[in-house]
Amino acid sequence: MRRPGSAGFLLATALCAVAAAAQASPPPVEYTIALPAPHTQMVELSITVPQAEDETLDFILPVWRPGRYTILDPASSVREVRASNADTGEALPIEKIRKSAWRVARRGAGSIRVDYRIYANSLGDRTRHVDDRHAFLSGSSVFLFVPQRRDDPAVIRIDAPPDWRIASGLEAHPTEPRTLIAPNYDVLVDSPIEIGLHERIDFDVDGIPHEVILWGDTEGYDAQKFIDDFSAIIRAQREIFGNLPYKRYVFLTHVGMGASGGTEHLNSTIMQTGRGAFESDAGWKRFLGLVSHEFFHTWNVKQLRPAGIHPYDYEQENYTRLLWVAEGTTSYYDDLTLVRIGRVKPKKYLEDLGSAIDSLRRRPGRLVQSVEESSYDAWIKFSRSTPDDVNSTISFYTSGAQASLALDLAIRTNTGNAASLDDVMRTMYDRFPLSGPGYTPADLLAVISEISGADFTGFFDRHIRGTEDFPFESLFEVCGLELYFEPAAGDEDEASDASSENTNSAHQEADSDDDAADVFDDEVAADDRADSEVSPEVPAEVAMRPYLGLNLSGTHVSSLLIDGPAYGSGLMVGDEIVAADGKRITSQGDLDGRLGDVGPGETIRLTFFRRNELREIAICLAAVPDGSWKLRKVKNPTDEQKAAYQNWLGQEW
Repeated sequence: MRRPGSAGFLLATALCAVAAAAQASPPPVEYTIALPAPHTQMVELSITVPQAEDETLDFILPVWRPGRYTILDPASSVREVRASNADTGEALPIEKIRKSAWRVARRGAGSIRVDYRIYANSLGDRTRHVDDRHAFLSGSSVFLFVPQRRDDPAVIRIDAPPDWRIASGLEAHPTEPRTLIAPNYDVLVDSPIEIGLHERIDFDVDGIPHEVILWGDTEGYDAQKFIDDFSAIIRAQREIFGNLPYKRYVFLTHVGMGASGGTEHLNSTIMQTGRGAFESDAGWKRFLGLVSHEFFHTWNVKQLRPAGIHPYDYEQENYTRLLWVAEGTTSYYDDLTLVRIGRVKPKKYLEDLGSAIDSLRRRPGRLVQSVEESSYDAWIKFSRSTPDDVNSTISFYTSGAQASLALDLAIRTNTGNAASLDDVMRTMYDRFPLSGPGYTPADLLAVISEISGADFTGFFDRHIRGTEDFPFESLFEVCGLELYFEPAAGDEDEASDASSENTNSAHQEADSDDDAADVFDDEVAADDRADSEVSPEVPAEVAMRPYLGLNLSGTHVSSLLIDGPAYGSGLMVGDEIVAADGKRITSQGDLDGRLGDVGPGETIRLTFFRRNELREIAICLAAVPDGSWKLRKVKNPTDEQKAAYQNWLGQEW
């Protein structure tokens, strides 16, 4: 028997180490991107899988992309899929076995190559777009994968016009030009690639390089303004979580008419904005709201990820009850960050919070769907709007933001402002790294209860799993604020104007797949104008105004609110209203104006077409309080309230 220190033992150990190293570093899966005719909007791609061993290999294209919780089926634009022996070029049998999957028979081939073409004309959903000036490719919409090789490294070689530049969160190959590398498929598809004629702004934060890539109508941008404001956002959000979880970050930005929204990625984001971002202070602040939202996702979702969407299942829906945190909490912090860095005034922020609370309290769907249910049903409801959504649903973005605000205030109240939601997010980030399992609702509740020193089970039962209104009247006290119902202006003309604005349409919610300020994440903006009866805490002395409860798109009924008299009157979505009390109607404004001439409890006659049949109906108008919920500072704040306000907003009282 040889001693452990013998030469034979050392040789065996070395051979085992070499074998282990070889096993730990498999040869990369190779991708190619070719753009021989970008003006046709076609992309030529290939994937080569080396050292294939199974008799058949399935090549799959994801059916959705992370950041947008809806089935997109990008395989619909795939064509001319061919398989071959990568070493000999010999064609191999390939068969489509599912809508987004193809099976290749290996027939002894050592390496298998699949070639295919994709039509890329989807700019607005931030998946794939090619024209004569650029190519934008989000990996989950263009790159096939073989499930058993998902963890293998990847090499991406790009053949594009020679003057086109390449930008991505992926690292450049150390020796091969115009080549990118990824440690695995998940990183590859979470790192969109921009290829083309674009501008680039470089800056460092904490010694870490950051890039802003601008493509489109970029004339007149102020590079220093980008650097200053982006750096401020980065530092403020780093203070919450404690570090920057990347070695380099890229802000991909498309600028052009009608562009809006954004999608978070691992160490990059793709954002879209109009020219207005460069042309006015208000436009720039809206754009910064988008930047703040997408960058907060660097921690919240890209690192701290709920169970159900970790790891991603690319072939089907990924269900979670926590999108209200993943997206809603992010929406809460996007504008809060801008206040803390001084880009939005506290007064404006409080005005916007009051409007958001007023909007939600007027939405009948808040009493039907909880934020947990909204999260879970995102795949079948949020991105698939119906005319009845206002009566049955809420947005996990906007309602999730209010849930997060309520939690923040409740934690501050329970701890005397010694702790806040900032502490919860930092603790969650530390305890649930991306390398581990996703967190559950129970995990979140446990951390909140630990940080606050109080049991939040009842809060969750009432406001997260349940549909009770958030008790903001009491919650804002900790920061020296009060939520109150402000009656409409008493002046006759002003009251008429207010009635015209608010009779049937209050604040328009911007529900989207990742867009709170600029129609975020993804994005699907819902035009759910909801003006229903407000919360019962309205003071009894507030004057009432007439209420019909319907919304128009042009002259056609687009929605009927369940708490209004129009709902049960016999009107239907799609009916075209042409007159009210014998006077012609051409818009929502016309209808609101007619209602201003009629009092609560009185009857209005509507003339309308249903298909080609002219009809008339009489509806008795309901009464709702004439005013809206707003926020204001209390008159005589305590020192503790001032301190809490300053700690929350990062600004002096």
